[in-house]
Amino acid sequence: MIGTGIRHAYPPENRRLHSEVAEAGVVLSQFWPDTPPAKHTFPARNATMSGYALATVIVEAGERSGARIQARQAVEHGRPVILFRSLLEVTEWGRDVAERPDVHVVDDVDRALAVLDGIVDRPHQVQDLLGKLTAGL
Repeated sequence: MIGTGIRHAYPPENRRLHSEVAEAGVVLSQFWPDTPPAKHTFPARNATMSGYALATVIVEAGERSGARIQARQAVEHGRPVILFRSLLEVTEWGRDVAERPDVHVVDDVDRALAVLDGIVDRPHQVQDLLGKLTAGL
C-alpha cells in the first residue's frame, strides 16, 4: 500500500520497484490515481494498513517514524502488533505501545514468525470454538 496515488512512485528513485510490484502483483492506494505525496497521505496510509492487515510487525523505527503511527493505529483498531525488543530500548513510543493489549514483544525473527503463525490461525481457533459451543446446545 502506498501513500500516494498509483500513478506516483515515491520516492522517485523507487519508480522501477513500483513498476515491478505493479506488474507482478498489486499496488494499492486509497487515494485518487494522480494524488501526489503529501504530509497527510502517509499517516492516512498507515492507518488504513493497520486496519487492513492481520498484524503490524515493526522491526526498526525511529521516534517520529510512520511505523509508530501505524503501531498506535493498529492498537486502536484492535489489531495485533509485533515489536522487536530493540525498539523498546531506543524509543519511548515502543515502550508505551508494548504495554497495550495484543502487543507482542519479540527478540528475534523466529519468535516473530511463531507469533504470526498464531495470529493467522486465530480464525480457525474461533471457528473450532464456535463449533464446540454450538454442538453442546
